Amino acid sequence: MVNKRWLFIHPFQLRLLRGIETYLWNLSSALVHSGIGVDILTWDGSLSIPEYVQHPEIRIHRVPNYRYFQAAAAIPLYLRHIMTGNYSHVFTHFAGYGEGFSLFLAGFLRQVEFSVVFHFPPSLVPHRYREFARWGFLRDAKHLIAVSQATAREVVPWAGRSCSVIGHGVNVQHFKPDAESRSRIRQQLGIHPDALVLISVAALEERKGIQWGIKALYRLLTDVQNLHYVVVGDGAYRKPLEILVDDLGVADNVHFLGTKLDVSPYLCAADIVLVLSKGEASSISLLEAMACQLPSITSICPPFDELVNPAWGIKVEEENISAIVQALTGLIGQPDIRLKMGLEARSCVIESRQWQQVAQQYRDLIG
Repeated sequence: MVNKRWLFIHPFQLRLLRGIETYLWNLSSALVHSGIGVDILTWDGSLSIPEYVQHPEIRIHRVPNYRYFQAAAAIPLYLRHIMTGNYSHVFTHFAGYGEGFSLFLAGFLRQVEFSVVFHFPPSLVPHRYREFARWGFLRDAKHLIAVSQATAREVVPWAGRSCSVIGHGVNVQHFKPDAESRSRIRQQLGIHPDALVLISVAALEERKGIQWGIKALYRLLTDVQNLHYVVVGDGAYRKPLEILVDDLGVADNVHFLGTKLDVSPYLCAADIVLVLSKGEASSISLLEAMACQLPSITSICPPFDELVNPAWGIKVEEENISAIVQALTGLIGQPDIRLKMGLEARSCVIESRQWQQVAQQYRDLIG
């Protein structure tokens, strides 16, 4: 039985499958199990609702598809839900898709308590922060919440006020080592059971750094024949990556799998995760890999200073191929070290990065 109900406005929940959407599905599930009812107000889309989110106290409200007029058409529907839903709190992640004007009007009509959750730093998307400022969010929001210290460090001087930090989490019951998944996925991909497999899970954008992993693999194949790189995700940068793979002659060793609704079996099939991106707010994919007991090689960019400890990961300059090769060589040649680092990684997320713990942090902040 829930005693409060919160509204999350996020237009892309049924249209995209990124970190922010993964965050909202998992946070919603954890909140309802802690006694908070959740409504998600989103634009209609083709993606299905994950099974673990299908709970009677999680209500999905779809804004019909109005194509070019989507943001404007969403405003009256947003406003109606905000005004009549009897919510104790409202959360938004954007201001430029109808959220800004809706919350601005709702504030005039009656007192509405809302908070903004920042999933990206101002330096990465300055136009989004101009939208927040335009609608007075830095003045009117009850709380400003960042998903990492790195993001908060940029939000505070922009807003001129404090910003709480509540990181992402991981479902350690779902993301865990699984020998059956490891064997099945390797068989599907034609990868030998004894091969060493690298993996990255990311939208295929240049800043995600997949190209550096491919170049490192190319160098390593001189000495390590049975080495593969699995890339889960899709995006506009896929074609340049495929061209790079063909140019280097490593097509048999690099596997582009596209977007997967459930990445856990693919993480279980791997041995080392590469997260060589820059400009991140946080990294759910890294936490999920850690839960699957994978050691990590990440970039030195924030927020990896908050997420990676030498006990379970190695930080390198993401464009320094020699540094990536050196880090991989050390891990490839020491399976006992890989195992120890993987165990430490899973222990870390179990101790402090579960979604139930994240949900409790939200409850403690909002009251």
